[in-house]
Amino acid sequence: MIERIHGRLLQKSPTFCVIDCGGIGIGVFISINTFQSLGKENQPVDLLTHLHVREDALQLFGFRDEAEREIFKKLLGVSGIGPRLAITILSGITASELIQAVASEDYQLLTKIPGVGKKTAQRIVLELKEKVALPTEFDISTVTQVFSSISNDKLNEAIMALSTLGYSITEARSAVHKVVKQQNGELALEEIIKLALREI
Repeated sequence: MIERIHGRLLQKSPTFCVIDCGGIGIGVFISINTFQSLGKENQPVDLLTHLHVREDALQLFGFRDEAEREIFKKLLGVSGIGPRLAITILSGITASELIQAVASEDYQLLTKIPGVGKKTAQRIVLELKEKVALPTEFDISTVTQVFSSISNDKLNEAIMALSTLGYSITEARSAVHKVVKQQNGELALEEIIKLALREI
């Protein structure tokens, strides 16, 4: 399994880039959000990856952070959604926005994404709600107004990281919520995760 790719950016487009790794140009499918985070061509680039294996092809998908990659993997678990549609969804909405759309059952926002009709939007909400939804008592916008230095993406990335360690989404988001309420000032992602582990 290829978990990460680091090299020199040879070329890029909104949905695809080529990275030079030791003289080998590796093609990576990306979302528009990841594309916007890339530097200029010939500069170093570092992406998290997911290798999708098909009978007739190996496709490598790249992500700017763990939150985007984890949501991508969860979208692949939704019936009717393949990797290309999943990357299209993450081009039309950020990982944080998708989590909030699922939590609030915002079908209208989801159907604005190319390739996502009403039925697909319903499946996304139904199949992801228990996996990624923020609890109603966790008003992430209010929390981040108080602690403006902690971004929505950082909080959601911490929750995703804890879930990959084997904790349930409910346990993870509750622990992160406690940390944010207890701490003042800027917190690095690693600090949020370490403090949250003490709360579980």
